[in-house]
Amino acid sequence: MSGNGDNGDAEEFAELLRELKGRANRSYAALAARSGVSASALHRYCSGASVPGDYEVLARFGKVCGASGEELLELHRRWVLADAERKRSGSRASAVVPVGRGGAAGAAVSRIETKEEPHVETGPGAASEREPEPEPGPEREPEPDPEPEPEPLHVAAAPAPGAAMAPLPSPPRRRPLLAVLALVVFAAAGVAAALLGKALTSSDGSGGSSDGRPLLSSRCPVVVSMGQADACVHELQSLLARAGGRLDVDGAFGPVTQMRVVVFQLRSGLTPNGSVDERTKRALYENEGKPLDTWTPDRVTRRIREVFTEDPERAVGIADCASYLDPLYTLPNSNATRNWGVFQLYDGTLRKLGGTREQALDPDWNIRAAHRLWALTHDFSAWKACDRAYRAGSKS
Repeated sequence: MSGNGDNGDAEEFAELLRELKGRANRSYAALAARSGVSASALHRYCSGASVPGDYEVLARFGKVCGASGEELLELHRRWVLADAERKRSGSRASAVVPVGRGGAAGAAVSRIETKEEPHVETGPGAASEREPEPEPGPEREPEPDPEPEPEPLHVAAAPAPGAAMAPLPSPPRRRPLLAVLALVVFAAAGVAAALLGKALTSSDGSGGSSDGRPLLSSRCPVVVSMGQADACVHELQSLLARAGGRLDVDGAFGPVTQMRVVVFQLRSGLTPNGSVDERTKRALYENEGKPLDTWTPDRVTRRIREVFTEDPERAVGIADCASYLDPLYTLPNSNATRNWGVFQLYDGTLRKLGGTREQALDPDWNIRAAHRLWALTHDFSAWKACDRAYRAGSKS
């Protein structure tokens, strides 16, 4: 499924959320308990009134609603477009509701330094237009007020400030000519796509490149990025797999591909932004090692149980919720920060723990750091959303 953009990216995003909720046939309150976000926040997202600050809560919502892998990729694509539209509009009415994991964990870490009651740390996705919530981040308790089940609103996103007015309809006599031109454009695009695929998958593997490196040839964009689906992405994924990355080589640049790119960039000394520019392309071709090698989920599970002896199964469940037990799992926040590794440690939390992003991608360091957070309160309050989702799942 994919949106055509006629109703605005924010509305296309909300439309998919409503479709998933309708399929699940559950109330907002029931979905909130399982996905770790307040019922009122879910209603705002589904009605199109606001857009979450990162993808994490949406991934949990999608899984609870039974979304397939393809649908989760589409949900991520629409979220990226809706968030960009929100930023362009500059409207306070569509302010971000932050859903990063950093807030509660950061507040807990502050107790190491101050020995006082934890203060509220600005978490991922924080912005001046933030709606008032009890705590930043997804680690907030569900709101106690009962959530009504109104008919979802269809709120079209406001046009960007300064955008040109839509042109008046062309006179009837010009419409046949415009239709012919449109057909010509679509036909040309189809031919170009076919030629690109043929060139990049030719038997000699050169893809039109003199040195056999298709990504660096003129047949691929200068920057390969999220949402692209073609033979260039297939080549990128093959190189990431060669570097030790575990991902599907399917030619579609989705969230998992972007995560692998971010980690490769970080470990190669490049800016970890998830977009594949010329420097990243060259590093991929020149790489002779396995910078994306890491632990398997089974090994991660064993180590969590060894470290969290007090409540091992609950710790494993929370890590599974946070990262699917993937040590290289990373998620972006709307304020240019990220969450890293098995227990999704936020950039601000890493600084207070005296750690780095590279250390956060080391599963052993990440798990032991998470246990340090747990030891502050002897509970999992630093991961309230995942803890709530785990407890809801264990009762069902």
